[in-house]
Amino acid sequence: MGGDDGFGTETPSSTTSRVSNKVAAFLSWVLQRVVFFLETVIEWLSSSAKAGQYDTPGAQERKKRKETERVLAKARKLADYGDSEKALKLLIGLLESQPECTGALDLAAEVLLETGDYLGAKELVLRSIQINPKENEVKYVLLGQLEHGREAIDAFKKGYDVLVSQYQSLKVGSTEAGKLAKEAASRREALQLKMSSVLTSIAKVYLVDCFHEEKAELLCEETIDQALLYDPNNPEAVQALADLRLSQHRKGEALSLVQRTLDLCAKVGTASYDFRAVTARLLVELSKYDVAINILKDLVSEDEEDTEVWYLLGLCYALTGDGTRSKAALTKAKSIIETVSGADASLIERIDKLNEHRVISEVDKDKYWNPRWWASKEEDKDAGKANLENGDEALTLIPLSEKDPSLAKAVSNRLEV
Repeated sequence: MGGDDGFGTETPSSTTSRVSNKVAAFLSWVLQRVVFFLETVIEWLSSSAKAGQYDTPGAQERKKRKETERVLAKARKLADYGDSEKALKLLIGLLESQPECTGALDLAAEVLLETGDYLGAKELVLRSIQINPKENEVKYVLLGQLEHGREAIDAFKKGYDVLVSQYQSLKVGSTEAGKLAKEAASRREALQLKMSSVLTSIAKVYLVDCFHEEKAELLCEETIDQALLYDPNNPEAVQALADLRLSQHRKGEALSLVQRTLDLCAKVGTASYDFRAVTARLLVELSKYDVAINILKDLVSEDEEDTEVWYLLGLCYALTGDGTRSKAALTKAKSIIETVSGADASLIERIDKLNEHRVISEVDKDKYWNPRWWASKEEDKDAGKANLENGDEALTLIPLSEKDPSLAKAVSNRLEV
């Protein structure tokens, strides 16, 4: 009975229905506009948040730090893969926005050192030390690698002192329980490995640059001993001790130590080029020519321009009676030397004499090679006495009982990137 009567008149119920539809349509429209408005506001707030416009200062600082860490990690990865140019480009960009980012300065210095730009590396290291001298040991280790003699020892010691300070600050963690204690123990163990490495670097300077100075031999041995207390499996420290034993003419002990370095490296699976070169040199001194030859052949396959390695290889072949291979290796060494301006005439003369004989006996080895040149430097002993008498023993050594199981532009110009 309700509804339209067929003649265009409206009943009360039809009027109510039409009004309800209009209200519903209006409310739907309003709701759509509200939703659209809210979506717009949310989108705007989201984009603003991404831009950091509404971050607190603390949040902005955390974002900046996280981005810095990301760039440094990427640059480190590139550097490890040998792509120095790309790594430096990233670091230069970071330094342009953050000139006092010591992490970027230190890594850039490390890359420059690897590329042979020692002056540029030292400039960046000194700048990093000036900005934050107590931040980490890396800058001092780099400076030690760039210096010689007493200056190198002083730099390494400063890096070691930074590590000791960090180590001692973590000792409180040994009294804690649970996850915090485990984390503290892990960090202390990592610091011990670093301290062992830095002490070994100090020992090597005593062993070579300062060996003629008074007390140097004793300090070298004490430093290596402490390095091995921190890390008994440090192949660099074991190798340094073998080197020291050879300088002391204790060949039996040296041979055992060299064998231990080989065993340790076999467990790790990798060893640096320089480390293997020193190992080969020690093996030649100890008359283990076959083992030395295998290492030297691997080295020349990696770097065909290393004169010393080619010379050692030629000497090994001569000592084992292989005159043909000896001549080939020595000829290669000589050809490399002759392409260098200001070549060492004495080394060329030595190569020529060795080539004349082609094969030599064990007793004649010293005529063609003196790896212990620093151990025979008597003339400078008096000059170095004072250097090691003034507090040189004052390394902060952790007792065994405490052990737990802009610059950017300058770099850019220099590298032309």
